[in-house]
Amino acid sequence: MKPFFILLGLSICVISLSAQEAYQYNQFYYQRATLFEKLPIDSDDIVFLGNSITNGCEWHELFNNPNIKNRGISSDVSMGVYDRLDPIIKGKPAKIFLMIGINDIAHHLSTDSIVKNITKIIRKIKKETPSTQLYIQSLLPTNDSFERFKTIMGKTPQIIEINQQLEELAPIEKYTYIDLFPHLTTPGTTVLDPQYTNDGLHLLGDGYLVWKDVLLPYFLSFDHNRQHFHSLKWRNTEVILNILTDSNIGTKSVSTSATG
Repeated sequence: MKPFFILLGLSICVISLSAQEAYQYNQFYYQRATLFEKLPIDSDDIVFLGNSITNGCEWHELFNNPNIKNRGISSDVSMGVYDRLDPIIKGKPAKIFLMIGINDIAHHLSTDSIVKNITKIIRKIKKETPSTQLYIQSLLPTNDSFERFKTIMGKTPQIIEINQQLEELAPIEKYTYIDLFPHLTTPGTTVLDPQYTNDGLHLLGDGYLVWKDVLLPYFLSFDHNRQHFHSLKWRNTEVILNILTDSNIGTKSVSTSATG
């Protein structure tokens, strides 16, 4: 009987590994990832990195900027992003905007595991291309009323917890955190506003326009002769730009439209 139980245990391990690969590295993942390996990234580029929510937007058209490269893959998870970083970071892009984690939640990973994986991504980027400005975007709200994605229903508390941890890590890991979550909720709630979605998870066009408005001031940042705009946050319709140089001189206030 002992050999039988050994074989049974091995079979369970194989099945478990197959299931893990099915959600981390499905056919579409390889289709996109191998394509991205052939498409060059250079130091003038701005990379949007993530899952289907990133994949679903034409970022270069939205911002009218041909240097924006979409590196989103539908169904991707945090370790999927980590495993395909090399073709991106070897080009040392000017900026990377990352959002990842909702599919990890759908596959029942813990908050600590998800944040740990995202931290691995952050540290690899920081190590391999320290000149790249890294922006970690919050996870977006969801809307359970559509009853479309059962594995993320009731997971808003975990989404909020992950966002809080990513915000707290920002000064430690030296990246800029962008909180998109409240911009897309129904006012006074933590629910994705139905005017921005038709399935409770992915965004409609108006949702991407809101996203654009939040990100627009970060596109004003620059890096030249070791001087760069580092931290940009909305203060009503004014953007506060902290100018950092070797001497850490003060701040400069620049007015801009809140609608971009």
